[in-house]
Amino acid sequence: MFQLFTPIVDLIRAILSPITQQLLQFIPSDWLGSMPALTLVGFAVIALVVGIRWNPLPVSFIGVLVVTIEMIVLDPVSSFGGLFVRDAFSDFFIYIILIVGFLVLMSSTLHSGDQGPYNFLLLMSFAGAILVVTATDLIALFLAWELMSTPTYVLTALSPNRGAVDGATKYFVMGLMATTLMIFGIALVYGVTGQTSLSVLSSTVATIWSSGPGLSPAAYTLMLAMILFVISFGFKVGIFPGWMWVPDTYSTADGSVTSYLAGATKKAGVSALVRILMVAFIVARLSWAPLIVGVSILTMVIGNVLALAQRKIMRMLAYSSIAMMGYLMIGLAAGTELGVAAAFFQAFVHALMKTGAFILVWTISVRLARDVTYDDLAGLSQRAPLASAMFAVLMLALAGMPLTAGFWSKLILFQSAVEVGMWWLALIGLLNSVFSLGYYLRVLKYCYMIEPKDGSPLKLASVPVMAVVLCVVGVIAFFVFPGAILDYAIGAAAGIVVP
Repeated sequence: MFQLFTPIVDLIRAILSPITQQLLQFIPSDWLGSMPALTLVGFAVIALVVGIRWNPLPVSFIGVLVVTIEMIVLDPVSSFGGLFVRDAFSDFFIYIILIVGFLVLMSSTLHSGDQGPYNFLLLMSFAGAILVVTATDLIALFLAWELMSTPTYVLTALSPNRGAVDGATKYFVMGLMATTLMIFGIALVYGVTGQTSLSVLSSTVATIWSSGPGLSPAAYTLMLAMILFVISFGFKVGIFPGWMWVPDTYSTADGSVTSYLAGATKKAGVSALVRILMVAFIVARLSWAPLIVGVSILTMVIGNVLALAQRKIMRMLAYSSIAMMGYLMIGLAAGTELGVAAAFFQAFVHALMKTGAFILVWTISVRLARDVTYDDLAGLSQRAPLASAMFAVLMLALAGMPLTAGFWSKLILFQSAVEVGMWWLALIGLLNSVFSLGYYLRVLKYCYMIEPKDGSPLKLASVPVMAVVLCVVGVIAFFVFPGAILDYAIGAAAGIVVP
């Protein structure tokens, strides 16, 4: 757990130690590593049953709280024969999923549809995301991936927005293509090596690579598999070439679902891609690094250029989210411990920034009963001072400005690229960051420098606003105390990066 909270964690473990010891007598030892996911599945079923008569949202909150406590009191171990492993790497991303999950549930108080199926699908997807970040076998990863993704297709279509079905259909079709490419990649890897365990693959790939990719047909086959994995997992992350579904899906889905997609499922995709490249194919780094560099540059440019052309805030943030994943890929392209740690730090900070931004826009959209445009933000500082201030902090954080955690996340990413001689990649990232000011500062311009057409106060729902407040506080706090997250990110990266 984050070092800043170590005393609190130790206190919780000490208080709950007697209960933990009793429960360990009944829980099969081979299940312990996957207990957080299994617990969420159980609460998902309870939420579905409770939803027949009552609002099951409290059940979902309790489920996320119980899983968080399990993460604290249960030591990291493997489960199901080593198919899933809780370690420092996976725990880092599990905490991101749980934090985003809690914030999404706070935003879900705005959901006006059938609460039972909605909460069931959310919790099942949470469970799948946790299994994705703990999977150490390609088959287990595939199953976990589908458990995470399938509910989100339905959740996207449940939005009251008239275009939600269209957005969900694009999401589903692209997801189906990504799944096909993933299966093809797994088949190629298994056909060449006869293995699906990532740790075993590492030594097998090293043996094949020792003969040189120019001499071994097997090496070329594995290179094709790597390309397929980057494309398939890049789809969920929203990077080139799998970014096309993001704007339509994000802008038409329920804002709470959009927050979850941007804040959590993308991070699960990052963890899967990192584990495959840095564990199974680390010996082939010189072969896949140029691919990641190209993907990073194209993703940044496409996201920023198209974001500048948007008038609807949700679509602007969707394209911005694409660009942010391009920055994250810089750390992965560097391939060092610092680079991977910088990518992890960016993933955590991005989860806070984007979750808060999407929830805030969705809260305003529900209040206005229409999609929010720049014109709707005119004079927001007069109509809703708190919302305007939070917009300002989140936009500046996304732009990488000082006094926000977004500044450190980009700085460390660029530093990791410079350290391995990729100063030109860092420069491209910096220029893209400057370019992004064109649409981030436009939000502040409308909020603070343009008079509103309607001067009446804009009252927003309190619970979702509180979720945004928590995100803003985190963005500022982790600028002051970046080590609270960065040290943990470095520890997580150290466990997966081979020196």
